[in-house]
Amino acid sequence: MGAGLLVGAEGWEHPGWDGAFYPDDLPPEWRLTYYGNEFPLLLVPSAVWRAASRAQFADWREDVPERFRFVLDVTDADPGDQGILAQLRDCQSALGTTLAGAVCWSPPGPDGRRALRSVLGDARFLAEPVPLPGLPASVRVAEDGGVCCALVTDHTGQDLKWLRSVLEQLSGRLRDETVPMLFFSGRPPAIKQMGDATVLWQLLGGLQSQG
Repeated sequence: MGAGLLVGAEGWEHPGWDGAFYPDDLPPEWRLTYYGNEFPLLLVPSAVWRAASRAQFADWREDVPERFRFVLDVTDADPGDQGILAQLRDCQSALGTTLAGAVCWSPPGPDGRRALRSVLGDARFLAEPVPLPGLPASVRVAEDGGVCCALVTDHTGQDLKWLRSVLEQLSGRLRDETVPMLFFSGRPPAIKQMGDATVLWQLLGGLQSQG
């Protein structure tokens, strides 16, 4: 199955996590650090990174371990807006190596792609949507070379069998060198399913190696 699966949530500020994931007595400013100690990856919603200051970007970087990676959702960002591109440059500069890349869940178009690439450079990925027949409508997939991003937008009422089916279909698309990233959204994202996905991926890899 190639590289290990990186799992993360869309955003880290979720009221539904208070007392369920985040301890009741955890100060709000410590939440990102707490999250970063539990998961290696975070999808930052467009509205969040577009509203943040350069100082906040720097705080984000200081709040997470070196292995941690941010991915920016640029789906709703207008690459023709120079203000947005300037904000993206500030974000990239402040986050440094903790910024793995960006994902666009709808096609950015040639001009949009060119503008976003000009800021992200060659060291960071810009994943774009790809069709993957057989996946549920609640799962989006985007790729860029050696990175495959998937977003579970609705996991309500889904069980381990459903999650295993999603992972099997994703793994069938991956090449050995591809880095798979799986994000969960929701109100709030399901912490248990995020953990289950990591375990299932490891088990599926073990089964394949025995096959």
